[in-house]
Amino acid sequence: MNDNFDDLIELSDFYILSQKFEEAIKVLKKAEKINKVVPKLYYNLGIAYEALSEKVQARDSFRLALKIDPNFKSAQEHLDKLIEE
Repeated sequence: MNDNFDDLIELSDFYILSQKFEEAIKVLKKAEKINKVVPKLYYNLGIAYEALSEKVQARDSFRLALKIDPNFKSAQEHLDKLIEE
């Protein structure tokens, strides 16, 4: 598999849409080794963890996305929802 960062993010989108959340996390962990400063990486991780009911990891991932981009509205909405639960 090509370890190009953008390809890995795109693949994670596909896995999330296909509800293959464990696979999404695997490719996102690979992507993280390439580039740690892209909020979409942590947003996708948050989505995958949230779908697997791993709430602590999901909250942490959304917080990392927001640390990189404080205006990431979708990440903030997911984080707020998790905090309310």
